[in-house]
Parts: sequence; C-alpha cells; structure tokens
Amino acid sequence: MIKETNLTVNWDIDNKKFIPLRNIKLPNIEISFERDFAYPDIWIYESEEYNFEAIYKIKDRAKYFTVFFARKFFYNIEDFSLLAFQLASQRVLLFGLYEDVLFFLKKMTSIKESAGVITATKLLIENVEDENEILIIQRHSQHVSELTHKIAMMLGETNEDFKLAGYIHDIGKICIPASLLFSNKTFDDQKVKIFQLHTLWGEFLYDRLTTGHINKTLLDSVGFHHERLNGRGYLRGIKQNIPEIAKIIAVSDVYSALTSDRPYRLSFDKDVAITYIVSKAGELFDPAVVEAFKKII
Repeated sequence: MIKETNLTVNWDIDNKKFIPLRNIKLPNIEISFERDFAYPDIWIYESEEYNFEAIYKIKDRAKYFTVFFARKFFYNIEDFSLLAFQLASQRVLLFGLYEDVLFFLKKMTSIKESAGVITATKLLIENVEDENEILIIQRHSQHVSELTHKIAMMLGETNEDFKLAGYIHDIGKICIPASLLFSNKTFDDQKVKIFQLHTLWGEFLYDRLTTGHINKTLLDSVGFHHERLNGRGYLRGIKQNIPEIAKIIAVSDVYSALTSDRPYRLSFDKDVAITYIVSKAGELFDPAVVEAFKKII
C-alpha cells in the first residue's frame, strides 16, 4: 500500500538498459519503470529522441506534471529553449540534466505533502537546501511579500490576500531547471526565455493545487507579475488590464531582486534600485504604485 504522502512517478525509458542507472533513493518517492500507477503524480518520458507522439499519449495522465527528460546533449541553449517553449505549449516540462529532474522531484514531494497552494509555498520556502535557494526562493519571497503588503496598505488596500500573493508569486520557479535557476553565470537571451516560463508553470501549479474556490488575487499574482505598462513584459505582453496586485508585485519584485545578491552578481545599492524604479514609472511600472513605494521604502 502506497502511503498518501508518497510521490508516485511513472518513468518511461526508451532504452531499458538505462534503468539500472536510475537507482533513485529519495524519501517518499515511489518510482515505477513499468507504468504501475494508473494516475501518477508525475509522468516522466526519458529519451534521446524527441518523440512527441509518445509524449502526447501520456501528457494528460499525471496528476501534476508530464516531464520530457531529454537524454541528449544539446549543442546550444537555443535548441533547448526552443524545445522548452514548444513543450510548454502542451503543458509538458523539459529537463536536460539528471540533477534537474531530482531537484524537481524533491520539490514536488514537498508539494504533495501540503494542503493547498499556500501550504505548498510555505514548505518550499522553509525547506531550502543551500545558499542559492535561500537567496532566490526563500528571502526573495519573504521580502516581496512584505513590500507588497506595505505598498498595498499605502494605496488603501487592506486585503490580506495581497501579502499572501507576494509570498506565492514565484512558485513556478521550481519548474525551471535548477542548473539554470541557480547558475552563477549571467543569463543570455535564450536562458531568459526559459526562465520566463515560471509564470506559466506557476499558474499551472496554482490550478493543480487549488480545490474549490479560485482566489483571483493569488492567481493573478502568479501569472501577471512580469507584465509591464509598455507591453514588453511576459508572458502575455499586455499593456492594459494588468491586475492591481500584479502592478504592485512588479515593483516589489524588481526592487527585491536588484537589492539582493545573486549567484551571478552582487546586489545593487538601494538608491540605485529606487532611482531605476522611479525612472520607469509610467513606462514599466504604475505611477501610483511607484509613489506608494517611495513612501514606504
């Protein structure tokens, strides 16, 4: 009998000789190479070849995610990026490194042990394993939550959901390859495109973790916080009808990111970050939000 908290994984491998290499010993994970689970939490298709027909047959049969583990050497990041976006349009995750798959599975184990998106985020933030996770996931989420709450209060918004929204806005980052997310190298254009998918995966996770009522404030925070007034944000690229919570988090998120160390750079001075945000009022950021930000910072 499988324990309720175990993460169930059907792991398809196109060449069975590789199965002995998948001697995965992670707590609370049940892995079958024989499709033992009719409705697994995760379904992984591992292959050296891109076979969408095989992926298509299983892509809607997992509770949470279908994953294509591309057991091949990508000659350049452009190829990986193109495939990542192609698969994302079909709600399929792409990983190219074994370590990225393991990171993802460990995080999904924590998620399954939770009861809802807020609890899942809390577990992810509290159960960080190294300094990079502390910087990029834990501290950032906490900081954005605090700033978002203060700005919202200054704007006369007392809804406590705004604070929670800042907390969960980046939950989709667990679906970005850890080797990219925690890289100590500056992102090039193709890596940026892969990173941008975290808003899509955040919405997808929110949908899968929510039972019953959909909290629009929380959902909008996850999917819209990188949209900008000039239409050059992502992933939708809209200029109008950006939700209020997303406009607030846009400022909180950028300020927190700029004033925090990252594996590939040191933090910027607070005055530099403030000057940048103020200079982009009306172009990237909502002027009323920027004014409120100036008062609380």
